[in-house]
Formats: sequence, structure tokens, C-alpha cells
Amino acid sequence: MIILLNTNYMNTIKKFFIRVYQKILYFFTLFLKIREPKVLIGPEAIDELPSLLDQLKKNKALLVTDATISSLGLADPLMTSLVLKRFPFALFNEVEVNPKITTIEKGLKIYLEEGCDCVIALGGGSVMDCAKAIAARSSNPSRSVRDMHGLLKVRHKLPLLIAIPTTAGTGSETTLAAVITDEEHQEKYSINDPKLVPEVAILDFTLLNKLPNHLVSTTGMDALTHAVEAYIGKGNTPKTRKYALSATKLIFENIVKAATDGDNLSYRSNMQIAAYQAGVAFTRAYVGTVHALAHGLGAFYNVPHGYANAIILPIVLRKYGHSATRSLSQLADVVSCPKMEKDKDKADWFITQIENMNKVLGITNRFHEIIKENDIPKLANHAYKEAIPLYPTPTLFTKKELEELYYEIRG
Repeated sequence: MIILLNTNYMNTIKKFFIRVYQKILYFFTLFLKIREPKVLIGPEAIDELPSLLDQLKKNKALLVTDATISSLGLADPLMTSLVLKRFPFALFNEVEVNPKITTIEKGLKIYLEEGCDCVIALGGGSVMDCAKAIAARSSNPSRSVRDMHGLLKVRHKLPLLIAIPTTAGTGSETTLAAVITDEEHQEKYSINDPKLVPEVAILDFTLLNKLPNHLVSTTGMDALTHAVEAYIGKGNTPKTRKYALSATKLIFENIVKAATDGDNLSYRSNMQIAAYQAGVAFTRAYVGTVHALAHGLGAFYNVPHGYANAIILPIVLRKYGHSATRSLSQLADVVSCPKMEKDKDKADWFITQIENMNKVLGITNRFHEIIKENDIPKLANHAYKEAIPLYPTPTLFTKKELEELYYEIRG
């Protein structure tokens, strides 16, 4: 009993100092200038890119994408536009899901050998993360990817970075983060720095018309996770709350239709806008425990990030309990929650709607066949190091509680 009391007392003291750290960090980040990209919207926005590059006196671009996008022909309109306008570029299309340090170094080598002076990222979150890291390495040659791991460790300004999302989920076209997989140490971590925010974002919804329905589903749930975690956390501002509420509403109204009626691009266009808004929100307000847990699954088992978030989100929201009740009830209000008197009832309804969306979208599995029981302590430690002390979550979970969450996620 004495040992238990002492442990609880120590946890309370530790959590107090973590909250103090987060409040200090929150105060200073209010003065941190985080730009929003210049946004070009519409089906012809890509055609404006060569002229923009000429105006900015750029000489050659590295086009970063992946093999799937190349095979689907999604890169063809952009490459055709660059060729017709005679703007030189080099192609790097070897980005994998959960980009590795070795992939970043391979892309950097092409950037340097080809004499590029700007980077264009065409793809989903993995492509953009890789492109950001390539750009950061090019302007910070003395710093390895591991050296830049963490907050505000990118010393020098990046070359011009242009982001063109082909999914509606990650919001990476507006964020200050690049999530990298360190295959040598079996870790997945973020580089977080305002210098990583792309200078230009192109939102062209026609790029989404060939996106498979299952990717619309999982990337859309990724965007919902961004919006919800940003809103319920303790790092909010009026602007991030506004964007998070708007993104949540758009996703609830459009995700199922976007995933089942790909011919009607208005739904996917709305999802693209929602993903952007959610990206703006969590860039300043941060994400939370869902992301910390999901990143471990990506690092250990290469689980796609959006799929992991979709399954973990309602589990963690229920685990937060009363600490997130009020904010979840407010989210419920913007997505047409039936009239209820108690915040707890509205919060429960909101979480249930997320579970129902997962079922409709075919995201119904736990990770029993994936998560190895022997890995759970390492996974929990990985998640704890990511979340503590940085993420201003409604509840600060201990390593033991994170282990319990992994057992529940495993099913």
C-alpha cells in the first residue's frame, strides 16, 4: 500500500511538471511565426506551376512521388506541364509508405547530382514527409535526419518546397512536421520546425478521382483524427478551434460519400479542404495519444498511418473519459447530434458515430494478427517518449496505461 501511494504521488508530481512545461511551451509558441502556404485551388492550378517557378527564378525541380502515383498516371499532368513550359526537373518516385532515412538520402543524392534548387512533392503524407526531409537535408548538410529529430532543430531555411496532395487526409501540405522511420533503430519520429511548412500548396481535386476508395477512407479518418485531437487538446487557439470544428463537420458530411461515389468529385474536394483545415489546426495545437500509438505500429509493422488512426481513435477517446467530455460534446454539436442534455451523452454519441463510420468504410479490424505481445512494452515506451512531454493531451497516460491501450487495440 505504501509503495502504491508513493507511486501515485510521484506520478501526480511528474504530471504537474509536465503540464507546467506544456503551458510554458504554449506561451512561447504563441509568438512563433508559422506561415500558411500560398494556396492554389482548382483543376487548372497545376498548369500555373511552371510560370510560378520561373517568376521565383528557379532553375530545376526535384519531383518527389511514389511508384503507385507514377503507375496511376497522376504525375503525368504535372510532368507534361513542366515539359511543355520547358522547365527542367528530375524525378524521384521511390518513396514508400512510412519513408525511411535511407530513402531520404537516396532522394537527396539525386537532388544534389541533378543541381536542383527546389522540391515538388506530389502524393500523400509519406511523399510529403520525405520531400520535406530531403529539402531540410539539402540546406542543412551537416545535420543528419536524426540530428533534426524533435522540435526546432532545422537550422537553415529550406529551398522552395511545393506540396501537391493526391489524398485528402494528412494535411501535410500545411504542416511543420515530417514523420520519418528510422529503420536502424526501429523508431518512427517527427521533425517539427516551421521551416518545413511548404511555401506553396496546390489543391487540385481532380487528382483524387483515381484514388481507391479504401485510401479515401483511411486518409479521411487520418484528417478526422487531426481535427479531433487538435480540438480536444490543451494547445488550442481560437483559430485552431475554428479550423478543427470546420474540418470535423466537413468530414462527417462527406467521407462516406467520397469513399463510395468517386465520380462525384465535390465530396472529395470537400475532403481535401477538410484535410487542409485540420492540418492548419494541428500544426499549432498538436496531435495526441492516438498519433503516438499509431506511429509505433507504423515503425514496428509498417501499418498505414490513416488505418491505424481510424481504429485507435475511438478507443483512446473513450479512455480519456471525463477529461475530454466537454470538448467532444462541442464537436458533437457541429455534426448534428440529437438533442441531449448531458455532455457525457453527446460525447458518447460522437465516439459511437466514429465507430459506425469505421464499420461503413470497412475499417473494422483490431490488430490481433499484427501486434506481437512481446513488443507491447517497447511499443508503449515508444509512444510515451513521443507524447511526453510534448503533446498537450486531455489526459497524461503512464507507460502502464499505454501498454493497456495497446492490449485493447490488439483485441
